[in-house]
Amino acid sequence: MSRPVFDDLQARLRSLARGDLPSAVALPGSRAERSAALRARIIEAAKPEFAAKGYDGASVRAIAAAAGIEQGHLGYHFKTKRALWEATVDTVFADFPETIGGMIPRTYEDARMVMRAMLQSYATYCLTVPEHARFVFNEASAGGERLEWLVERHIRQRIAVLEPVFRAARDRGAVAATSFEAFVVSFLAAFGLAYALRTFNAAIFSPPRTDPDTVPPLAIEDMIALFVK
Repeated sequence: MSRPVFDDLQARLRSLARGDLPSAVALPGSRAERSAALRARIIEAAKPEFAAKGYDGASVRAIAAAAGIEQGHLGYHFKTKRALWEATVDTVFADFPETIGGMIPRTYEDARMVMRAMLQSYATYCLTVPEHARFVFNEASAGGERLEWLVERHIRQRIAVLEPVFRAARDRGAVAATSFEAFVVSFLAAFGLAYALRTFNAAIFSPPRTDPDTVPPLAIEDMIALFVK
């Protein structure tokens, strides 16, 4: 999905969730289209609830209210809270940037370019879909089967594909001479805090009660410089 199409879809779903459009206008004509649109609207309403409160703290009643439906109607589309959570995670990670597997750099300049491009794309993703890091941080704090499900479904393979690229970049001096594990944990945590959890930056560097949305994000170039030589 291209970025303009993705952004347009996200804006339309947010509008639906707020009830900006009458249902007769907001939903397509056929029964299947109406069902798909309502399912998407429920997921859009679930994203901030799960991201902010975690799985256990999230309220299915609040999600239904945000989607503009009765709680009982939500059960028609998602039989359980876990099913809704999984569908929401899948949606959040659907636009995750493509991994850079197969692009094994042969020179220092190639390695530097590839690693910079990877970090740039991840920073953009953090800014565009900040919920993904909140989902990960929530489940990492709790541990257990949901975290294992999320990692196996959306993270482990992407990380595995990155490893040979990192090792080649390290051998060519484009990144620090550290372990792959240290590199991955460090950049995921740093970029997640910098761009997906901007309330943290606002609390540290801005006056009290500053709206985080008014605080400019940290310069991506400055963040990349921490990881790429």
